[in-house]
Order: sequence, then C-alpha cells, then structure tokens
Amino acid sequence: MWSQFVQTSDELYNSRALRFREDNRDLWFDAMKLADGMDILEVGCGGGILCHRIKAFLPNAKVTGLDRDTGHIEYAMEKSAELDVDCDFVAGDALGMPFADNTFDACTSHTVIEHVETAGFLGEQYRVMKKGGVISVLSVRTGLNVNPENRKPVGEEESALLDKAWENEREFDRNNGIAAYEMKESDFPAALEKAGFKKVSVNFIALMSYAPDNDDISDGLALAQINANRNCTLESLGKALRRNPDCLTADEAERFKELTNRRYDDRIDKYLRGERLWDMATSNVMAVTGYKA
Repeated sequence: MWSQFVQTSDELYNSRALRFREDNRDLWFDAMKLADGMDILEVGCGGGILCHRIKAFLPNAKVTGLDRDTGHIEYAMEKSAELDVDCDFVAGDALGMPFADNTFDACTSHTVIEHVETAGFLGEQYRVMKKGGVISVLSVRTGLNVNPENRKPVGEEESALLDKAWENEREFDRNNGIAAYEMKESDFPAALEKAGFKKVSVNFIALMSYAPDNDDISDGLALAQINANRNCTLESLGKALRRNPDCLTADEAERFKELTNRRYDDRIDKYLRGERLWDMATSNVMAVTGYKA
C-alpha cells in the first residue's frame, strides 16, 4: 500500500539520498550511535537508501533492511544489485519480525514509529537486539522544517488542479492509519524507557536537504536537488490518481504535468544562468537512542 499510495520507492530513495549524504554523515552517524562491524537492522527501510549508505560508510557492518511493503523490498534488492552493495532485505511486519531473539547490535528506524503501534514497535526491536545493543529512532519534526518554496505551485491553475487531486487526502490517511501514532517530542524518550531501554538520550540534527545556490555544492548536486523536488511533485499526482482515478480527467492530469515541468525547467534555467533564488529546505530530525541492558 505504502509504495503505491503514500511514497513511491523511487521518491523515497531520491529524497533520502539528498538527506543522508557523505558530507553530513558524521551528523547522523553520531546521532544513530552506529559503528563499523555492527550487525545493523533498519526497520521500515523503504527503498533501501539508508541501508546502502550505512554499508558504504561502514563496510564491515552487516546491514539488513525490513519493510512490510514488498514493492519497497523488491526495489531495494534491485538497487543493491545495480550498485553492487551487499545488504540483505526482508519483507516483514515491524510488529512481528522474522528474526530470532538477541540477533542485532543495533536497530534503527527513520520516520516509521509515527505509523505503528508504539509499544509493539519498540518491544520487537528490544527482543531482536543483543544485550548492550543500541536503538535509534529518527523522526522528522515537520513543524521545525524549512520547506522548499518550489514544491508549491505558484500559478492559480496548477494550484487548483493539485487541490482537486488531493481533495480526499485526510480521509484516505485516516482510513489507512497513516500518522495514527504521532507523538509529541517528550513522548519518544518516555516510550523507550517504558520499553526497557536504558541510558536514553535525545538529539536534534538539522540536515540541509535542498540548497542549490549554496557555494559548497556541485552543479550536479544542485540539479539533483531541483529535480528531486520535481519528482516529488509529479509523484504526488500519480499517487492521487492511484488513490482516486477519477480525481482528475486525463486532460487535467496532463495539464498539471505540463505546468509542473515548466516551473521546474524555469528553476533550472535560472540556476544555469547564475540567477540565485536562495530557495532552501531542511530536515530537522529528532534522534532518540537507548541501550538494551
């Protein structure tokens, strides 16, 4: 369901690739308490980008990704073969994982806990972790983020089409339990303690996921950032149509694509001409860690 109606595998992979980059790896590796040689499990791995990045930066680690969505798992396995990265990917439920007790040195998750029953989610990770193992729960706090301005349609026609396509968004999310277990910040460490984890800590990291005009990024990365936003916008239309095929007519859908591509092509033209707009986006991530006693 997730890869079809919420976030496609390609969308997740490309957007998270910009978030978890080599130049900021110390920020998120320190927050996740990961080290080379560990046996690491990512719960809710999506298309597998974080597993691939962990393995690239910690070559002696054993990295496993688990996701309930078989579309994500198939995509992650195909990407592993394409990139020649040695990671294992398993289809399974976070509330009943197909792993033995005391298997992993570390468990991590990224924007997953909000969608899963909390006690079961943390309890299963406690079960499969070795004594002394570390858990890291990463949650993007959207209220603290700076969002890219070019994700929003600027013209009335494009805005109207997007609003029409997503008219029943909240109802769909509610019916499918999306973000049904959202918590305030102070609830996260308390939940880890209740699950039995010790030495619990909270950290925040601000990851600059989009800043094409920054002097310290290459032209290739800048264009990748702009096109990742284009991809997310176009994917939003595809998801809306899969949720409700009648939300737009075929002509309306094609018109939306035309307007969206025109807008992002214009952004790229301005970048290539050296016109700086200073549009930017951050991902403010709360990282909560704890240890199995």
